[in-house]
Amino acid sequence: MKISVVLSAVIALAASTHAWSGSYTIGVEATDYLPVSKGDAGEYKGYARDLLDAFASKYGHTFTYKPVPVARLYDEFLVKKSVDFKFPDNGYWAGDAKKGLSLSYSKGLVSVTDGTLVLAANKGKVATVSKLGTLRGFTPFPYLDQIKDKKVTVTEANSADAAISMGEAGRVEGVYMGVLAANYVMSEVMKKPGVLVFDEKLPKSTGDFSLSTLVHADVIKQMDEFLVKDKDTVAKLKAKYKIKE
Repeated sequence: MKISVVLSAVIALAASTHAWSGSYTIGVEATDYLPVSKGDAGEYKGYARDLLDAFASKYGHTFTYKPVPVARLYDEFLVKKSVDFKFPDNGYWAGDAKKGLSLSYSKGLVSVTDGTLVLAANKGKVATVSKLGTLRGFTPFPYLDQIKDKKVTVTEANSADAAISMGEAGRVEGVYMGVLAANYVMSEVMKKPGVLVFDEKLPKSTGDFSLSTLVHADVIKQMDEFLVKDKDTVAKLKAKYKIKE
């Protein structure tokens, strides 16, 4: 009887730890957003990759990462359904594409601020910008009304360093992109830390990067549990990638 009770407890523990384990494909952005993530030619790396791998390892999942151009990722995820999850995602993004669909979102794996970066000499001195640079496929939401009214023109670049270079050269008055990623690129890639600076007075937005799915809400619940119970792992990975929120 005692052996039966112990065996039942072990089985229950294993079930609670590895319930719903399986093999899944995560659609990720084929863009450079380090230190959070970088997807390129089938490779995916950065903080998000390490965190998702740590989660998968704990719960017995196997994740395959599929980098897809930003402009096509929602089509792959919501229409073609070629991927099981999307990262990053947020409940406020792509409202028209998600209309009538019921998605599940995890808690934020990381919180990011998208904002306007300007030359250091111009910080706090510009009330608005009329020429804005950004990454291709990246939507400058706080500027949409001004863009619609043709008060702001947007020039897109294929990479973060190219967008930053536009601002450095004065081709645009400001560059709208993720502040964390911009600082990383200026410091680690361009070796020009602070060539542009975040101007808090200009349009900005802050939001979470979450994992989303149409079908696997059970895995999303596991992710939420992981983010709470394994907060030390999350903190260590953020420290590794110098992520400050």
